[in-house]
Formats: sequence, C-alpha cells, structure tokens
Amino acid sequence: MYSTVFYCFHFILLYCEMPHNNYFQFKQFKVLQNHAAMRVGTDGVMLGAWANAIQASKILDIGTGTGVIALMLAQRNKTARIDAIDIENGAVADASLNFENSPWKNRLSLHQTSVQNYALQNRGTYDHIVCNPPFFNNSKKSLSHAKTLARHTESLTFNELLTSVSKLLQPLGRFSVILPADSERLFCNEASLVRLFPGRITQVKPNDTKPVKRVLIEFRFEAVLETENELIIETSTRHIYTEAFQKMINVFYL
Repeated sequence: MYSTVFYCFHFILLYCEMPHNNYFQFKQFKVLQNHAAMRVGTDGVMLGAWANAIQASKILDIGTGTGVIALMLAQRNKTARIDAIDIENGAVADASLNFENSPWKNRLSLHQTSVQNYALQNRGTYDHIVCNPPFFNNSKKSLSHAKTLARHTESLTFNELLTSVSKLLQPLGRFSVILPADSERLFCNEASLVRLFPGRITQVKPNDTKPVKRVLIEFRFEAVLETENELIIETSTRHIYTEAFQKMINVFYL
C-alpha cells in the first residue's frame, strides 16, 4: 500500500472513477460524489489551491460540480462569502450535501442556474471568480448527457462564460481559471474582447521532460501581466513530487 499522499494525488482521477469510492476525504472536509457527472479531479484541486482569493470578501465558483473548489477556498479564506452555481442536477445534489456537512456551511450558498442567467441578476458583485470550465470542443461526446454538459463547450462557450464573468466581476476583481494548454490562446483572445487580461499565469507540466499540459490564469480588467511562471508536478523520478507542488497541495491532504 502506498503511504504517501502525493502518490494518491497523482491517481486522484482513477481513484474517483472507481465505483466503490463515493467520497474523497480531505484534511478538513469530505467530498461526496454520488451524483455529479464530474468527480473530484486534478484540475479542480490545482485551481482551488492556486487561486489567489485570500483577500476576497465575495467569491463565485462557476460550474461547482461536487463543490470541491468552493470548499477549498472556504478553507483558505476564513471570512469570505462564497456562492456556487451549477446547472446539472447531480452536481447540485452532491454540492448541497457537501456544503451542509462542511465546517463553513454558513458561508457557502448554492444556486442551480446557468451563469448567463445568474449574471443578469448579480452584476458587479464578486471580488474573485473561479471556474474549471468545460473545454472539450468538437470532441467525442459522452453517452451521459450530464457529463457532456460538464465537459463540452457546447453547454457553455468561452464567449458566454467570459461575457458573464465580465458582468459579475467588480472593477478590481480577479477571475481564475484552469485550461488545457492548447486552449490558452483562444481563451485569452476571447477574454480581451470583454476587457479581461491575464495578470498571472502558471504553466503546468507533468514533469520536466513533458510539454505544458495545463495553464492556470488569473484575469483582471487591467492589461498588466505581473507574474508568469511554471509548475512541474513530478521530479525526474516517477511519483516523486516537486517541492513546489507539494507546498501547493499539502494543506488539503491527510
């Protein structure tokens, strides 16, 4: 049996797809995942650990799924009020229970709605917005309609997402997102059309011999790139994780 939590992190997607594992245990909270189309995954956990929302008083999690990102931000930010939205019934069922069972239930609110509709009622509300968006564009669709909603841009295009975010974000607010590397240019181009610009970028590599696979980007209404860096998950030895990666996630794992 593997004793290191970082090995567990590497196999988080496999772990959560196994049918008998209907929950994922973090240090301070548990994530039940009986109904959500998309379970706890590496991308969401990285975004929840990376987003610089410590000073935010109001946070929005778009497409919350099981609620894991909202819960991570509630653990990191001790005072923020956090709203989470999702359109998928199973996600809402899981997130609702996960929020209720968490130590921060009084600061977490869940809404079943699209971000487009939500933006019509909540303009300029949030200091920080996070989203692990659907990004499989023109790829093979899942047999599960719920999983297709969660994973494909047909249910929420980049333009629709960014237009909504631009309405929901306060003038000095921040929007954090994780994307496949090959979607970065398109997403940034679409963002510029609504006056959102990268202020902080982290390129994520599986190890130092592999190309960049994911990109974490923080957008703002100011065209100034302050920080651009790289995160490597594994060292040259498989399953041995870099100090930077361990520092990023160790406050969440048992």
